[in-house]
Amino acid sequence: MSTTIHGLRRHASLGRMTLLACLGAALALPAAGQAPSPAPVQVAAKPNVVVIVLDDLGFADLGAFGSEIRTPNIDKLAAQGLRYNNFNVCPVSSPTRASLLTGRDNNAVGMGNVANVDLGPSRPDMRGRISHNAATVAQVLQDSGYGTYAVGKWHAAPLNSCTPAGPFDYWPLAKGFGRYYGYLDGETNQFFPQLTEDNHFLPVPQKAGYHLSEDLVDHACQFLTDHVANYPSKPFFEYVAFGASHSPHQVPRKYIDMYRGQYDKGWDVLREERFERQKRMGIIPANTVLHPRDAKVKPWAQMSADERRLAARFMETYAGYITHADEQIGRLIEHLKATGQYEKTMVVLLSDNGATNSGGENGLDNFAKWFSFTPQTVAELLPRIEEIGGPRMEALYPQGWAMAGNTPFPEYKGDVYAGGVRTPLVISWPQGIKADSQVRTQYAHITDITPTVLDVLQTKMPATFHGIEQMPLHGVSLAPTFTDAKARTGHDVQYYLFASNRSIYQDGWKAIATHRKGSSFDQDTWELYHVSEDYSESKNLAAQQPERLEALKKLWASEVASHGAILKEGSLADMVFIPSYSPAARSRFTYSPKMGPINTMAAPQLNNRAYSFTTTVERRSAKDEGVLVAMGEPAGGYTLYVKDDRLVYDYNYYGQHFRVVSTEKVPMGKSTLNYEFQKAGFFQGVGRLFINDRPVGEVVLPKTFKAVCTFDPFCVGRDAVLPTSEDYRDRGEFPFSGKMGDLIVEIKPEAPRPGGPQGAAPAAH
Repeated sequence: MSTTIHGLRRHASLGRMTLLACLGAALALPAAGQAPSPAPVQVAAKPNVVVIVLDDLGFADLGAFGSEIRTPNIDKLAAQGLRYNNFNVCPVSSPTRASLLTGRDNNAVGMGNVANVDLGPSRPDMRGRISHNAATVAQVLQDSGYGTYAVGKWHAAPLNSCTPAGPFDYWPLAKGFGRYYGYLDGETNQFFPQLTEDNHFLPVPQKAGYHLSEDLVDHACQFLTDHVANYPSKPFFEYVAFGASHSPHQVPRKYIDMYRGQYDKGWDVLREERFERQKRMGIIPANTVLHPRDAKVKPWAQMSADERRLAARFMETYAGYITHADEQIGRLIEHLKATGQYEKTMVVLLSDNGATNSGGENGLDNFAKWFSFTPQTVAELLPRIEEIGGPRMEALYPQGWAMAGNTPFPEYKGDVYAGGVRTPLVISWPQGIKADSQVRTQYAHITDITPTVLDVLQTKMPATFHGIEQMPLHGVSLAPTFTDAKARTGHDVQYYLFASNRSIYQDGWKAIATHRKGSSFDQDTWELYHVSEDYSESKNLAAQQPERLEALKKLWASEVASHGAILKEGSLADMVFIPSYSPAARSRFTYSPKMGPINTMAAPQLNNRAYSFTTTVERRSAKDEGVLVAMGEPAGGYTLYVKDDRLVYDYNYYGQHFRVVSTEKVPMGKSTLNYEFQKAGFFQGVGRLFINDRPVGEVVLPKTFKAVCTFDPFCVGRDAVLPTSEDYRDRGEFPFSGKMGDLIVEIKPEAPRPGGPQGAAPAAH
């Protein structure tokens, strides 16, 4: 509130001053004896900053870090700057982004998990947001005279606030960016994305040949064009967060084809090749041991021809996706050069976490299936092999490729081992970094990025910001390493806590504890690694050095307490917890068909609950048909619609359609249409259709979604992104063309049955 009021007063004051200045100039009547106004603060000597964030990219997935994937533009940045081989982030997306933007610990600022998880005031570490006492680097720079712009993935606002009516307190503009263009959730379709501009949602693009990565860079360049044209002496800060290489792995076909056959060798050979290349390049120490392969990954040599063919296509797509993103980064760099900004711009490029194993053994056609613990077989996926990479398949590769992506480390995104938290970092700044193509080995953390930016720009994080006392920065500046390969930064201690798993780093040593669901935390087994000597975390020294391990465990407890993190076992319920202030907390909802789309976390939460949809329609002819309510896409969701004079409900359980068509026609004129779901057990039940209170159809739903069913929004009067039902696949949004009244959603006051399935909350992405 105080920030908003400050902004209004500031703009009002500027408006008055501008008016007076214009009148004075026009009349040429300066007040007698009045001193001339002071010249505006000159900040032209300060550099620009561009921060580029890639998503779910493994340490070994860039050419400059040992990959065969073609990334010439990123490699050129690395060749003209520095590569950091000991840079660490949080295990998943939102926490990393919160720490990146604030320079503070993710738990301390309220982002202990992804922005999908908001457990309310009782868990200040799990609010799915960046707290106001942790000003972002964009807020500080905006107040210091910088132009501030953001494009791409945000995933740093509680998703229960992502409605057309906000609240907007944690959206990009409220966190210091003057302009924003991108998407607020953790993923979106790359061909048909759900886009937000500033504080409003946009229609889904329908342009031929469209791809999100290209669109994001188009807007990034446009923001800079407008900035340089209007304020040529004013520096800028731009945050560019790609969807690549997070699922869905989607890219134009030519980028897939350029890797045709390259991955037929398999992930085991690829991992060995990357490891040897990393050593030759000097990106890893010469004495590094390749960590033993993941025993859960099937050896390539033991796979069938169909398994290999399917897996190779997934990886061809992933590689093409990265190369395509690299091309867009090249376009952005060329634009900086064309506008005369490149030499004075510091570019920071990183990944938000390691490569993900969420695709399981064979890959997935929809990441949402992971939330319902629904692995897919080769027999299910192989018939769709030519769809991999296309708009109708939300592809995610098998975990074997992630194992290779995280070479030479163990484990994956969501883990506190190096495979989850060690990612590439490239910093390039022609005017400020002369040590071209060098590797820096100092321990560095995501919290160090904002302190580095502030240090380079000779700006400090204020003790109070817009009247709110600020917590201190937890990171340190990496700027000393720009000129001194052996500079000591002072980031000697760093704890990690995610999904009940723990680790602590101190002065070249790292202790790790993996928690087993349902057991006491006191029973967790701790491991110990001397990572300054054992780069790949391959030699567990816990038995040899118990005293050091005990000291690190005590240090972990102290660090957790000082940062406000809470060690508590999570559950699936965390992912669907509804805070009392959320728009989804009501049991009755009234929605107009003119309403904009609502994020799935702000929509009525219907999983494992009895509910009903009711609306009135007025049909003038048989042509009056269309969607009444929908939340979904071809891969999953639900939709209620009128077609061919019938009322239809289609529950799309990951491509398995449970569909009921009314036995009677929807009459001409006015009528009341109703769908009711009655529970018949945990995550199963019966759906019934009614026309004017008469039962007209019934369908048994033997299984329903346990958590996330889709990343597409809740829509009334249309299906806004991609069709949930094949029945209207070629009808676009299929808006209801007759007259539709409000949609009433009612959640029935039914007590949940005891003994339902419970499980650890997945480490959402």
